[in-house]
Amino acid sequence: MPWTQDIIMMAPEDVLIENVIELLKRMGFREYEKVSSKKDWGIDIVAIRDDPIAGMEKLVIAVHQKGLASSRDVNVFADLVDKYKADKGILISTAGFTKDAKVLISREYRGRIIPWDGEKLISLFHNYSLEPPEELLKMAESAKKKSEKKSPLNEFELDAPLLHEFSAQEVFKKVASFASSQYPIKPSEMSLQALSVTLSSAYIFSWSVEGGEEKDRAVVFSGEDIVLRATEDRKLSVPVTKALLNDASSIQATERYIEVPISPSEAVLILKERAARELGIAEGKISIHERKKVYVPKLAKLDLKVGENTAKATVNLESGDVKFEISPLPDEYFIGKTEEIVLKQTGEEVLEKELKRDKGRVKISGRTRSFSFEITFNEYTGKPLSLEALLSDEALDELLRKTYPRGKVMNLEKGKKVAVADILLDDGIAVLEVDLTTGKHSEVRRLPSPEEAFKNAKDVIEGNFPLRNLEMSSYRVLEHKYLELTLESPDGRAVVKVDGATGDVLDYLVEITPERAKELVAERYPEFEITSVEEKDAEYVLKAENERHVVTIRLSKDGKLVEEVDRVLRKELAEKIALERAREIDDEASIDSISLNDNWEVQFTGKTKIGTLVLHRATGEVIEENVRFTEMAIEAMYHEHLRMAFGEDGVKTERLTHYKDRGYINIKVSGAERFYYARIDTRTGKIISEDTAPIKGITAKLKQIQLDSKYK
Repeated sequence: MPWTQDIIMMAPEDVLIENVIELLKRMGFREYEKVSSKKDWGIDIVAIRDDPIAGMEKLVIAVHQKGLASSRDVNVFADLVDKYKADKGILISTAGFTKDAKVLISREYRGRIIPWDGEKLISLFHNYSLEPPEELLKMAESAKKKSEKKSPLNEFELDAPLLHEFSAQEVFKKVASFASSQYPIKPSEMSLQALSVTLSSAYIFSWSVEGGEEKDRAVVFSGEDIVLRATEDRKLSVPVTKALLNDASSIQATERYIEVPISPSEAVLILKERAARELGIAEGKISIHERKKVYVPKLAKLDLKVGENTAKATVNLESGDVKFEISPLPDEYFIGKTEEIVLKQTGEEVLEKELKRDKGRVKISGRTRSFSFEITFNEYTGKPLSLEALLSDEALDELLRKTYPRGKVMNLEKGKKVAVADILLDDGIAVLEVDLTTGKHSEVRRLPSPEEAFKNAKDVIEGNFPLRNLEMSSYRVLEHKYLELTLESPDGRAVVKVDGATGDVLDYLVEITPERAKELVAERYPEFEITSVEEKDAEYVLKAENERHVVTIRLSKDGKLVEEVDRVLRKELAEKIALERAREIDDEASIDSISLNDNWEVQFTGKTKIGTLVLHRATGEVIEENVRFTEMAIEAMYHEHLRMAFGEDGVKTERLTHYKDRGYINIKVSGAERFYYARIDTRTGKIISEDTAPIKGITAKLKQIQLDSKYK
């Protein structure tokens, strides 16, 4: 049933606030909290939300349920918005707003105070799929029935006006609010059964002093209680003015009592005597112009229905003090109610029970033949607060045996209120769901038998992976929906997940054995011999050799992916190829070292040349050479050059410096009359530069110093 204006107007303040908080939650507010005391705070809710434009916003919310919200109510709320440093305020008035209030909000508080009337609230509740609580619907239904029934209250006509207003509904609300603050009782759980009101007669007099120097109105309540200047009294000035405008009144109650503390004549005598004494004049100078009888509401006594209980309340209508009397319901009530509820829930009689009272609650725990139960009541209203009835383990086992006499329970998962069992049958696996609170059960699905699932899984795995002769070694049910089969053979194993609805393979994990891995690689490399198998997380790494190469092969554990990750020429072949190439460079070359990094790296030494060779790791192709003449060869070549070019025969090497990183040699040779300097490329043997200097002479020493520096 959707929200209506009648339901909104009927909703108690606490219920309305609870629903507004739920609305804020659905509207995306980050934080929301009901204040501890509206009397102290003046508001009902503080909320915080993240606005994409304005950032974090703080809002305060107040609920107004006393008729139309006036401009004064709006101003008071605006002050509270400022007081709590809120960005905005939402004023909820279920009855709506006066015209002045609407104008004030639009002119003075636009964007700062957001008005929500009943229609706006209904629209928001509808847009955010918020239904009225069940207890509110019951209240609406109850109110509808009550409107059809005769009200317990009668209307009493009075022969004089009331000095102070009296409303049976407001008195009831006051008592309900007081009761809910003292006891775990909601106002919505209370209803009025009877109301008696005590009224006291009093008299309003208009008086003046002879000569008109002083005049006023007085109220005589009794011989001792007189207010001489009522117009100056803060509590009486307005009520007296209103009372003088009326001649009669009426009240609603089941009974009314009238007290007459003083007669009209006595009231006149007492008033004149008191006035003369206080004014210091003779009674004869005091004139009384008008007298009006009024009734003063003194006391209200209420008989209340509180849930399944009754209560009494007394309200002092002058001071506002409330006295509320209620006793917890007896044990017998709760025991009887428990037996009734448990029987309805489980269909079984209560066999054992235990009752405990704590902090306004009554907890009864016990068992029936098949169930254990615990039920909690409100101690004062008798309202059931919680019920937990659970099927016992023994009863659950018995239920499963009776439902499937030839079945075997594979899995049993018990939640708080529901149990799900997987039961192996001849023709499949039944998934049974049991409501532990009532014992009701139903078969929610039927899975294929393990044998049936195995046939399909075996065909799929053997048809797509290198596994042969698979047999089912184990099976289990997953999530009450799928079958997991473990298949094994000497070739390896497969764990297969089968859809319980269709029997199709959903997922699998295949792993071959190391022996099967060797077989598969041997089939791919028939001319190679497998020398090692290394097992890793998801693959095997195998090494194989033949007369020319060593290969490294990666094979996935499911046997489907074969990848050659490395192929290396055998070392002895690489060394042979390197020696052949080195002797092409120098007839007397020999291999000093050979090592495998990214490729084969070889160092050799000959009679006249030394160097390094880089051979492709797999083919042996020479991909890089670095060859240099030896120092002795360079020296001999230069001596021969001096003999041929300058006719020098008895030369002597004075200094030879080899710059290996630069690829040249600086040499200084002494001849018969001159020093010879040269810089020679060690790779080609060619002279890069050459100079001479005389051994003797005036400038010889200077020239030698210059060339020694150049060819150091």
